Order: sequence, then structure tokens, then C-alpha cells
Amino acid sequence: MKRFFSLLFGLTFGAFLMAQQVPQSYLYGYNTFLINPASSGLNNCTEITVAHHNQWVKIEGAPITNHLLVSTRIKDRIGIGGQFMLDKIGMLQQVSALGNVSYGMLNGNQTLRLGLSVGYNNYRVNPSNAVAFDLLDPIVNGGNQSAGAITSDFGAFYRTGALELFGTVKQLIKTYSNFGYANLPGYGQRAHFMVGTGYQLNLNSQWGLRPNVLYKSINNVNQVDVNLDAQYKKMLHLGLGFRTQVGLVARAGIVLKDKFFFGYAYEAPLANIASYSRCKPERTKTANVKVDTVIREIQKIDTVLITETRIDTVYLEREITIETPSDSVTARSYSGNISKTVLFEFDKSLVKKDSYGALESIVNLLKMNPSYTLSLEGHTDAVGTESYNVGLSKNRVNAVRDFIIMNGISPDRIVPQHHGETKPVAENTTVDGRKSNRRVDVQIIIP
Repeated sequence: MKRFFSLLFGLTFGAFLMAQQVPQSYLYGYNTFLINPASSGLNNCTEITVAHHNQWVKIEGAPITNHLLVSTRIKDRIGIGGQFMLDKIGMLQQVSALGNVSYGMLNGNQTLRLGLSVGYNNYRVNPSNAVAFDLLDPIVNGGNQSAGAITSDFGAFYRTGALELFGTVKQLIKTYSNFGYANLPGYGQRAHFMVGTGYQLNLNSQWGLRPNVLYKSINNVNQVDVNLDAQYKKMLHLGLGFRTQVGLVARAGIVLKDKFFFGYAYEAPLANIASYSRCKPERTKTANVKVDTVIREIQKIDTVLITETRIDTVYLEREITIETPSDSVTARSYSGNISKTVLFEFDKSLVKKDSYGALESIVNLLKMNPSYTLSLEGHTDAVGTESYNVGLSKNRVNAVRDFIIMNGISPDRIVPQHHGETKPVAENTTVDGRKSNRRVDVQIIIP
């Protein structure tokens, strides 16, 4: 996905403020230290984890994450560790370094550990390759910017027999990274809550199964992972998982010489993004026991769930236009309505990646201004019967509506209408005319 910018830096920055900010993993079951600071020193050995993840390989500016983790046990109860991460998505690059300490309080068949990580995040914004909708956007003219902030994580881990429970709060203390943009808010770290459980079931001397579940809550967006992992002779690991609003994940791992674990994961999205996006395999090298690999989610929940049988592909034909802008550059400075047109190709079923940047800008503007509402009007060309085109225009409206709802906007704020072929904006006798008529008119109503 190209590094799109909205009309206002406030919209672009709003995406960062509301987004999931912490890289995730599909292999956390093999090394929970990546998501839980209480796990440092859990296995009473030194663990070194190196991970690389390249997500959505067909999309320019997609997330790339590199991770280095080290943890060990000192004395009987104290674990220490450290994490270093380099993460890049589009115009934003994040470099993080954290130190960690954990403490165990139970012995025997039960284990209870608490852990705390504290570190520093540095963020860099580079707009040099941005596709700008507004050349007056302060981020476009602001050049490279850098800012940083203290970050902290807290976690708890409990094990009794074959049952494990844990909870984590990442970015526990809310801090801000203030860039050099006048009259604009900084990058605010939001708390990420995770609760997980797993159970190790030994079927016989060779095979074992471990069902596990992870629940995440990020800025009122909830997500659940349901996984089932199998082990063969404690050497071969195979797993299958499902992440709500994303899709299926297959993973595999192998232990060599009882010291090195190599892990691999592959995501198969189930909805719109599946047509043009697949995650490259995760590759991981580790010394001593287990390993983990980082999976990075994009801003917000990114998948549009569409249930209708005939919904067309969305792409943007022209930029968003502002009817009556004021001189200010803040998101609330417009007294007129914001409108754009979304055009459709003939008889397709997926939302194209080209639309995501601008549609997410609309979502961000609606989130920043709760009084704004949205009007969607669907249209078709004159090919086909009138009754069919009425249904087709409804499906086109629903494609855009579903995207906006899935990104956190209440359905009560969206007014959908469909007109079939009755309101053309061009002649249906030409190819270009019919293309212009296959559209959804989108308008934000500003009271």
C-alpha cells in the first residue's frame, strides 16, 4: 500500500494514535517473552531469539519488523532480559530498546512470575516518497522528523501442572512523542491488553497437543487467536490458528541438537486483502530452547468482511475535495462537506488496495469528529436489467459501508442509498462514460 496522506496531517496522525502500535506474533506459544515480560528466565536457561518478518509482500510500504530478544535466569527466582526492535511501516520507522526483570514466587508444581520492562522508543517520519493529496499538509512540507518516548510493559505468568495463564499490559504508562509540527498532537502510546491461556496434553510418549487462546484489546478493538499446536518427540512442532478479522495461520518448527529452534509461520487472509496480499514466511534462528517470530498488524483491523455474492472492486479515481476550507490546517477547520467519488470495475468482488489509504482517512476524520455523519450513494452504468443494477448499486454501497464499519465507525452514522442506473454522470454509450457511472458517491456531512 503506498504511503498515502490525507488532506490533513491530523488525519494521518490520527491513524497512528488509534492504531495498533505493538508488533504481534503468531509464534508466541513457543516463546512468550515476546509478548509477556514475566516470561524472562522462565525456562531457567539463556535464550536468544532473532526474528524477521516481512508482511504483505506485494504492497509498497508494508510492515517490516526485525527483532532481537535475550533472556536468562539469575539465582533461583530472578530473570533478566532485553529486547531490541526495528520496525518500519510506510513513512514511519520505530526503533525500540527495552530492559527487563522478572521475579518468581512459587515453587514445585506451581509457577507464578511477575515481570516489568522499561525502555525507549524512537520514531522517525520520512515523507519524501509520500503520495500527497494536499501539498499544504504540514507533514509533506515538514521534512524528516524524529521523536522519542519512554515505554513500559507489565506482565504476569502462572502455571499449575499442564495449565498456563498469563496477562500483559504493553505500553503500560501513556507517554507522548512530540514531533516538530506546530499545533498538532504528538504520537500517543496506547495501552495494549492481552490475556492468554494454554494447556499441554500429552497423548503418548511421542505426541503432544497444546490448545491455546489469546485475547487482545486495543483501543476498544477486540481480537481473539485460537490455536492448536502439536509436538512430535519434542522435536517437530506443527500448528494451525485462526485470528478473528484476519484469517488462518499455519506454523511449523524444528528443534536441532536440543539447543536450536527454527520457526516458520504463514498467514492466509480470508477476506478482501487475500486477493493481493500474503505474508512471506517468518524465519527465525534461536540458541537454547525456544524461539519466536514477529507478526506486525497494520493500523486498525484491516480486513473488510463482505458477505454479498456480487460486490465490486473499489478504486479511487480522483482525490478528496473540500468545498469551503478555512485557513487552518486542523481537522475541524472545515465548515463545508467533504466529498469524493469511488469508482467500480465491472463485476468484481473485492475492495482493491488502492482505496484503503483514502478510505481510512475518511474513517480517521469520522473518529476525530463524532458529530460528522456519512452519506453513501451507489450507482451503476446502464448495462444489464434495471432490477439487477439496483441490486448491484446496493452491493457497491455495502462494500464501502462494510469497510468503514469494520474500522470502528457506528452504522448509525452512515446513510446508504442506491439508485441503480437512474442517476448517470456521463453518457452510457462510451467506455469512459460507463466507467464514470459505476460509482459510489461518498460525502461527509459536517453540521
